[in-house]
Amino acid sequence: MKQKIFTTSLFIAAFCIYGNAIPFSESMQKVIKNDEEIENVKNTIVESYVEGIFLKGDADLFSKGWHPDCDIVIFENQGITKLSAKYWIDRLKKNSKPLNPYITYNFVNVVVTGYAAIAIIDIFSNGKQLYTDYMCLYKFKDGWKIVSKTFYSFPKLSTLNESVLKEIHNNIIPVRA
Repeated sequence: MKQKIFTTSLFIAAFCIYGNAIPFSESMQKVIKNDEEIENVKNTIVESYVEGIFLKGDADLFSKGWHPDCDIVIFENQGITKLSAKYWIDRLKKNSKPLNPYITYNFVNVVVTGYAAIAIIDIFSNGKQLYTDYMCLYKFKDGWKIVSKTFYSFPKLSTLNESVLKEIHNNIIPVRA
């Protein structure tokens, strides 16, 4: 009788341990994969946005991480306007200068669910915060691409010169509020 109870207990214990090990293992694999995807999203944003526009002014870097149909959505005067990714590609091809070589950044949060991600990144120049950017990304066969961007621009801290701001403003597309 004691042998049967011991054998049954041993079987139940082994089943519980093994039964729980499979979901735990799968869960850990998902966490590791998700951490890898978060790093891939961050790398896409740093390379194509921070370096592509601000630090290097490189159209090829920019194009690598932005979907060609992406719009940068701008909230202005209680309305919404859009600036296309194509604008930046054309601008960087004509003038491959860094927009602001003093930019630093901090990722506030990155969330990945399957093939979709959202990233919040703070942009600074000379220690002063310029923007908080909200970027939506999808994962395509060739990697993560920014498909939409909104942002908050901190008042009177922009280091962009007036001619650059005017050029950007002339290329926005108004959208009804």
